[in-house]
Amino acid sequence: MRSNFGRLISVLAISVGVNCGAAVAQPLDDVTLEYQTDGIVATVRMTEPVRYLRHFPANSGQTLEIFYERVRGAAVEEKWVDNETRNSPPSGLIPSFTVTTRDQATKPKLVIEFARDARFSVSAGKDQRSFLITIRPDRTTGTVALPYLPAISAVRATPRDANLTENNKQAFDLMGQARDALASKKNEEAVGVLNKLLMLPPNDYTEDAQEWVGVARERAGQYDKAKTEYDLYLNLYPKGEGVPRVMQRLAGLSGTASGPGIVEAAEKKREARWTTFGSVSGHYYFGKSKIDSTTTFNNTTDTQSLTMTDQSMFITTEDVSGRYTSDDLDGRLVFRGNNTQNFLANKSGQNRISSLYGEVKGRKQDYFLRVGRQSSNGAGVLGRFDGLSGSYGDAAYMRVNGVVGRLADYSDSTSPSFVGASVDSGAFTGYGINQTVDGVLDRRAVGGEWRYYEDKRSLFALVDYDINFKALNAAQVMGTMNAFDASWNFMLDHRKTPSLSIRNALYGATTSSISVLEQALSASAVRDLALQRTATSNMGQIGITKPLNQKWQVGGDVRLSNTTSTAASGVLNSLQGYLAANPSRGTEKSVTGQLIGTGLYKSGDIWSFSATLNTSGTVRGNSFYVYNHMDMNYGKNVWGLDSSVQLFKQTDQFNAVTTRFSPSVRASYRLGEQLTFDADLGVESTKSEGTQVTTKVLRVFGSAGVRWDF
Repeated sequence: MRSNFGRLISVLAISVGVNCGAAVAQPLDDVTLEYQTDGIVATVRMTEPVRYLRHFPANSGQTLEIFYERVRGAAVEEKWVDNETRNSPPSGLIPSFTVTTRDQATKPKLVIEFARDARFSVSAGKDQRSFLITIRPDRTTGTVALPYLPAISAVRATPRDANLTENNKQAFDLMGQARDALASKKNEEAVGVLNKLLMLPPNDYTEDAQEWVGVARERAGQYDKAKTEYDLYLNLYPKGEGVPRVMQRLAGLSGTASGPGIVEAAEKKREARWTTFGSVSGHYYFGKSKIDSTTTFNNTTDTQSLTMTDQSMFITTEDVSGRYTSDDLDGRLVFRGNNTQNFLANKSGQNRISSLYGEVKGRKQDYFLRVGRQSSNGAGVLGRFDGLSGSYGDAAYMRVNGVVGRLADYSDSTSPSFVGASVDSGAFTGYGINQTVDGVLDRRAVGGEWRYYEDKRSLFALVDYDINFKALNAAQVMGTMNAFDASWNFMLDHRKTPSLSIRNALYGATTSSISVLEQALSASAVRDLALQRTATSNMGQIGITKPLNQKWQVGGDVRLSNTTSTAASGVLNSLQGYLAANPSRGTEKSVTGQLIGTGLYKSGDIWSFSATLNTSGTVRGNSFYVYNHMDMNYGKNVWGLDSSVQLFKQTDQFNAVTTRFSPSVRASYRLGEQLTFDADLGVESTKSEGTQVTTKVLRVFGSAGVRWDF
């Protein structure tokens, strides 16, 4: 009886650890912006592989939600934290936005909140770890006044710079000639005059001339060249006065003959500059639980109760990025980490650094170098690591990559070291990697990745073969496509679980050192023991999302999965230890339906209703989940409100029934553009009924904090 009660407390402690974020990792790796003719492409990169499911709303709004599933990786799978936030890099071309992780334990998603309504499209990234959000300029006519002719300011005298004064005089005369040519609809003549002005050294009229040479080419029907001139303006003057006008003109050119897209290099020298941005946040987390456990034996009942504070901590999170940009290179310094102060007795705090690196990328030459703590880019590297990664060459033809480092998975065991190399050529990547731990070969693998990517369809395939174990470690195919007025996604996955590693032999062992174990067993015996303690999992899934109208869409997913059993292995009272057999749960089946809509209560709100049915050889269950998000704008100050409720029921092989009711609410208040205050409160009521033991747990938890964006 006391044993069951103690076990329940242990389970509760594990659950609390997940909720509070003490034993979790950060899902978000980076948010970057790249200018393209269709708009600004924001790449939201995750720290591990993910599979895009659907997003809502389809193409416009102030709040965007992207639903995804975490792909089972070969690395150690840490729990992902909720409410991690990244800010968009500064840009004068699009609304600023934040990216926040939500509902990792139920319906994982990213919530993107724009400073104002935006038009966008969403797709999965080519690398299986990112989402691409193309943010387009506003097409609404009349949003920006577009003058027919340029306004020419008087020449500004600069007594200390006679050359600039002379250049201004020449430029003033040329601007007058260009204005006259435009007024007479001699557009090609205006192009020639403006090009003469742009050949002068930089002066007070250079920026205006760059804008109007694009206008002149557009009026002359030279749409491709007009797009190029507009692109160049935005690259040279991202905070220029003409940015809104240029973006609107580019929007008007969408659908005309396609231009060259991105301007890879400008003939004019761009002034080197530093930019710094990021955020600092602090949140207090609390939780209290009441546990009642009733045992019935020989018609006699005994009830034990316990009330406890299971969570009391303060977590600060820092996210700082500095970027250096010049004509020749892009450089970045990145720091992301958190500090946890635990106020419970006998509970220690912790400091964790998830990213700390510097990188440099060539603009005129195809090279890249990053050093420090960083997330894996795939190619056989199994997680976050401290080390060096680099590449040289154009991936469209051939790019050579190298990586060396030590895994940093926050575990207490010895971290493996590795060295790897890969080659990218078009859609294909081939790699090899060698990994050791305590001087013992841990993993030696070769593999390949293949990518096919278009606007409305994508395909990704991966194979990883371990030479040391002479076994297939992982094989995967996943993709998306549009058909029958619906979006489809699928995945087929076969892998060893956990990933093939000589360290798998340590499960159940009485030592935590693989080198010590190899002193008692031969290398081949340790390898065989690791294989015996490794299962194989297979999974297939298909999903569909179909719009019902402008405000509502419906989606669904079907999944089949199976994990093989593992036989008993090892010897009692020895270094290798004894690990009992672990039976298979049989084929697990899951069916999920989801309805997402907007405008049910007020304009711009988002509603999500989902239901899931699960069955396996030992367990069957179902859940129902409702979520709502709404914003209330008061000038630059914005209130946000999120509410949700989950109902869950599960029956195991012994006919024990577990039910759970979990409502929660979260409020946030954005004061201006830099401060955001938020708080959340949740209740979780769980009841487990068995033949002899009935347990009730009532838990109240929440948090409150503030984030400063800079």
